[in-house]
Amino acid sequence: MTKELHTAEIATGLSDFDALAGPIPRQHVTVAAARSSAGTTAFALGVARHNDKIGHQAAFASFESGTNTVLGNMVAATTSVNTDRPLSINLGRRARIDRARKAMEESRLLLWSRAGKPGKWAFAHLMKQLAAQPELDLVVMDGYSQAAYGEPSEGATFAALQRLARERDVAVLVTAHLTPGRDAPETDPPALSDLRSMEGPVAEARNAVLLHRPDRNGAVPQRRGEVDLIAACGWQDTGSATVRFEPEYHRFVDLPNT
Repeated sequence: MTKELHTAEIATGLSDFDALAGPIPRQHVTVAAARSSAGTTAFALGVARHNDKIGHQAAFASFESGTNTVLGNMVAATTSVNTDRPLSINLGRRARIDRARKAMEESRLLLWSRAGKPGKWAFAHLMKQLAAQPELDLVVMDGYSQAAYGEPSEGATFAALQRLARERDVAVLVTAHLTPGRDAPETDPPALSDLRSMEGPVAEARNAVLLHRPDRNGAVPQRRGEVDLIAACGWQDTGSATVRFEPEYHRFVDLPNT
């Protein structure tokens, strides 16, 4: 049996994973962790886009890219146009981009970037902006270690996210980076214990999803373009669901039902 998610619940928008794991819980922090180039930013963007589309008040905060880059990546995911190759964008594709960009600028989705924010702990600026928002359902934060840089005490960033989730009844999703074990090949699935030292606090997150890209270095060509979403802990069921990663469009999509 699969789990049916109600519209009030926060989901990833990837059908197989949502059916396996259930909703992203409100009042808690969920971590999405992966090795480099596995697509954590694309995953995070997809979660924000999906929930904005179905009517949730979502905020996407990037500590790794500027707002224009984030918006461009979201446009690419929406239009199936590779915006990283501007010379191949003809008039028809440009019209699709312009429509998508206008729709996103008029949507309720809140975009925030650390670019230009003064001070060592740029995360404090994000929290002030979120405090001014009367309604929130989902906060997605891309780049935990960058967010925690300069925090006044160890773990202060994660503790603040926990308070935000609990006190405002929102779902919080953060991305983090993993490094492979010293003796483990990168084709092996990752583990939460592989978190970088700077991102250790997110190991306390109630829910964790690990992204595993087996063919990241071309070692498993039969799995080219596939990423396993591993419900590592905290979900209704553990296990994994496989999706397709389309880096040229900065998005994940369900595998076709063949």
